[in-house]
Amino acid sequence: MKKIITDCDGVLLDWAFAFNIWMREQGHFVLPETEHHFDLSKRYGIPKDEAVEKVHYFNQLGVLGFIPAYKDSVEYVTRLAREGWRFDVITAIGQDKYSHELRRANLLHLFGDVFDSIQCNVDFMKSKKDVLMKYKEHNYVWIEDRTECAKDGDEVGLKSYIMDHPYNKDYSGRRVNNWKDLYDREFANV
Repeated sequence: MKKIITDCDGVLLDWAFAFNIWMREQGHFVLPETEHHFDLSKRYGIPKDEAVEKVHYFNQLGVLGFIPAYKDSVEYVTRLAREGWRFDVITAIGQDKYSHELRRANLLHLFGDVFDSIQCNVDFMKSKKDVLMKYKEHNYVWIEDRTECAKDGDEVGLKSYIMDHPYNKDYSGRRVNNWKDLYDREFANV
């Protein structure tokens, strides 16, 4: 089976772009020279508990159904789908069933019928390792933006790639700048 396992935010969708706009509307601005932090409390200069609350709240807003595509994801995901590849998405947006439906609708609107599975109920504060275990018998490609989750994929035997962001420069494994880079490195000659 031609299958690709992928995270959603920072890989398929530009969650950070939408979150930054919403945070500005709430009176919070990204601090200078903090783009290398994944921890949003450091990026916005707010307590960690407040940052977690803001993420949880944001992930339950209607905006979740309208987050734009990340870089060239639409072009290359749909190209891969035309070449016979199918996608499973593992996204960490919490437990709200309405958020899950908005996420699914947004992905289907942008990418079309390319997904076999869209799993939304992973808590963004937890590891994805347990979810990734079901893929351990396969040599699937796993695309992530969080270093911890890419390492989870490595540990279960997936071929992990990090989508390059300022906050994940510490990852020493496979790294791509965009979907074209991934396509050229992994799928162009398949």
